[in-house]
Amino acid sequence: MKENRRSFLQIASAIIGGVMGLAAGIPLIGFAISPAWQKGESKWVNIGLVDRLKNSRYKKVNYTFTAKDGWVKATKKRSVYVTDIGNGEWSVFTRICSHLGCLVRWDEGQESFLCPCHGAVFDKNGAVVAGPPPEPLQKLEVKVESGILYVKEI
Repeated sequence: MKENRRSFLQIASAIIGGVMGLAAGIPLIGFAISPAWQKGESKWVNIGLVDRLKNSRYKKVNYTFTAKDGWVKATKKRSVYVTDIGNGEWSVFTRICSHLGCLVRWDEGQESFLCPCHGAVFDKNGAVVAGPPPEPLQKLEVKVESGILYVKEI
């Protein structure tokens, strides 16, 4: 009889201890590893004064921003092509080719974006004209606040 009670108490204590340990451990483990699965949040990045960019036509603009990926914060450098459409409207394209990530350049004579890696050609709206890219150039969201042009960095 004493053996049965002792065995029962040992098993019950082990189960209760395991449940309590699991209840305390899951939040701690989640806290420790959750940043690895969090997608970096997008944010608005200042790319310049509107007055300096007025009447620009596919002007290359370089900028830097701080990005957080999991636990790591890093300063990143990017460049985009900015066009003043008029009436306060702006068009901003990334320079990254959708094929292999090479940097495209604007060719004024051909009025096209050219990729040096595999001969890709994009028109002035970013659409693929020639070459292997599966998608057009990425057009970034823009906004103007207090005379400053911002792009939404993803």
